[in-house]
Amino acid sequence: MAEPRSALAARTADLAALQAVEVSFLTQIDVRCAPTDAERLGFPLLANTVAGGPTRGVLWLGPDEWLVVGLPGTATATAEEFGRALEDVHHAVVDVSENRVVIELRGTDRYELLASGCSLDLDPRGGWVSGVCAQTMFARAQVILQELEGATRVFVRPSFAHYVVDRLLASRNA
Repeated sequence: MAEPRSALAARTADLAALQAVEVSFLTQIDVRCAPTDAERLGFPLLANTVAGGPTRGVLWLGPDEWLVVGLPGTATATAEEFGRALEDVHHAVVDVSENRVVIELRGTDRYELLASGCSLDLDPRGGWVSGVCAQTMFARAQVILQELEGATRVFVRPSFAHYVVDRLLASRNA
């Protein structure tokens, strides 16, 4: 059996030039349920916020949708855990781990690079700080941005991952 290969495995040099890395094979579970049911799970109810930490984070994506991000290899256990917790209410728990590539930008110019193709105000003085997230477009590619302490994660579909890296490199070299 072949070893799994990430969408950006051949782009490590380009990512390094951007002061970025690919965070490969993260567990990603999409959870849909009523906010009252999400509240009992400890999910954030405030728009565009993140709860949890490095081993499991929960990103608010919409009034009844959250993305649970966890360590590689934990998708089945995580999906089963939330499925059991929500079994008595209307819900959906779906493993979407292969639906997005995660690029973690760590450079001090990451906001400027992202601003070259994103209409969001990513200035920390305006509220873009660790613990926030947003769904947006980056140069016409649908992305989710998550702000961490000292880094910004960009969740993008694998089919757009090379395009996003190319666009970030073009912004760096402009």
